[in-house]
Amino acid sequence: MTSTGTRSPLDYAYRLLGRRAYSTAGLAAKMRATGFSPQAVARTVARLSNQGYLNDARMAAELTERLQARGFGPAAIRQKLVHHQLDATLIEQTLEARQPALELEAARKLLASRFPADALQQAKPYARALRLLMRRGYSGELAEQLLGSPPEDEPEDESKDEQGADNLT
Repeated sequence: MTSTGTRSPLDYAYRLLGRRAYSTAGLAAKMRATGFSPQAVARTVARLSNQGYLNDARMAAELTERLQARGFGPAAIRQKLVHHQLDATLIEQTLEARQPALELEAARKLLASRFPADALQQAKPYARALRLLMRRGYSGELAEQLLGSPPEDEPEDESKDEQGADNLT
């Protein structure tokens, strides 16, 4: 705030960017919602871009890398990038540039952090692992590559069936 009680668009933008990263469109929308004129917003966004404070390509790449390291797959990363109001073309370029080997390794680490290796040979943990991978945005193909084929259902103990039949008569 200045001594007149009004704040400059640039000061407001610096304050927002000090808290977290914004895309160009995200910052502009936030500033317009606060009541700054479209001209003031355009000047501020242009200045911040020239100063290097706003860089959508860098933001998309860093966010993609961070999300991939946390175990998110391409579909979930795409959704997060859209949420940050990044351009659709930039999102596709960023997703194409990521390394599939890193994606596979991130999914493998995610599974290892949640499930013991031998547990995935049982039907219930296998199903939970598959749902986790799908929720995190991985493709069915990658999940199948990591998990292999589903385990066979465990045969029920025949003696239990016979005991149950005896109790019915």
